[in-house]
Amino acid sequence: MKFGICTSIDNIDALAAMGFDYLECNVSQLAGLSDEDFAARKEQAQKASIPVSCFNVLFPKTIKVIGPDYNKEATAEYLNKAFSRVQALGGTTVVFGSGGARKRPDDVDFFSAYRQLVEVTKQIGEIADKYGVTIVIEPLNRGETNMINSMAEGAQLAADVNLPNVKLLTDFFHVAKDGEPVEDVERIGAFAHVHIASGKGRLYPLPGQDEQYPLFFQCLKKIGYNGRVSIEGKTEDMMKDAPIALAYMKGLAGE
Repeated sequence: MKFGICTSIDNIDALAAMGFDYLECNVSQLAGLSDEDFAARKEQAQKASIPVSCFNVLFPKTIKVIGPDYNKEATAEYLNKAFSRVQALGGTTVVFGSGGARKRPDDVDFFSAYRQLVEVTKQIGEIADKYGVTIVIEPLNRGETNMINSMAEGAQLAADVNLPNVKLLTDFFHVAKDGEPVEDVERIGAFAHVHIASGKGRLYPLPGQDEQYPLFFQCLKKIGYNGRVSIEGKTEDMMKDAPIALAYMKGLAGE
């Protein structure tokens, strides 16, 4: 497995020095930069010894993809800009979490919202494909959104979209937060990306947190997962906690 952290490109050299394999950054923030500021970020990434392989937070809070506020043309314009910048940085994977963007409004019934989400996810996947980008659907806990709250629901959405570059993510934090069975990782068995943080406070994964990390990694190994695992969590001291988390995860992965 390869290990990274969701953080600013400003931290890329520090992550490299700690032994991380890549950095995952916020695509909506990059999409909002001026051309000049983005060029500076691109230069910073190109000089680093590890890549910016993955991106999260696909949509800003101002964009809605469910309900009457969805604007197909404006969404396409945003996605083309975002994915062109992902491509320029050498990125290959973008996480579709964005719970606020995909939240079902109260006046939209679930079935209509789901059908719309299928079509929007197809749009995302088709535009991403032009830039060589894979989309991974991120199931989110019920406190963050009301659409796609379990790995099984995420798998169903990916199956209904039915595009080769639209796949599934599992995030330990969301699994633990909602009490979803960790064993469903093995039951579903097809993931293209992984996020991890403690279900209690979304902290960096560290020993002694009374979490089912060992079972989570056992399930990943049973399905033959050998891809990327990104810490998407909080810490008061990244320089202290990140190396401990990396060593802990490598031990759980048997590396």
